[in-house]
Amino acid sequence: MRDERPKEWADAVAFDAAIRNGNARATAEGSPLNGEAFLHRSCLPLADAPIDHVTRGEWAARQTDVFDSAADAEADSRGCSPWVCRGEDDEEG
Repeated sequence: MRDERPKEWADAVAFDAAIRNGNARATAEGSPLNGEAFLHRSCLPLADAPIDHVTRGEWAARQTDVFDSAADAEADSRGCSPWVCRGEDDEEG
């Protein structure tokens, strides 16, 4: 969002700053926020948060299984592999 939609990013940064001390109505009614609220798990203002840092869990989610990739290549009717891909008009034998 920061890189591709700057207006929405500015809105998110403003919202993050607005929630820092909790809800104004809740505070006025005697239920103040203990501590500060942040959108990012680093507990830093969104504008300063390390959003480019990839966590261990995010890396794990990006990993693919080599056997799944092999099964996908095998299922390809054209016989494609990482090194060569036969065209539709190529015939075996």
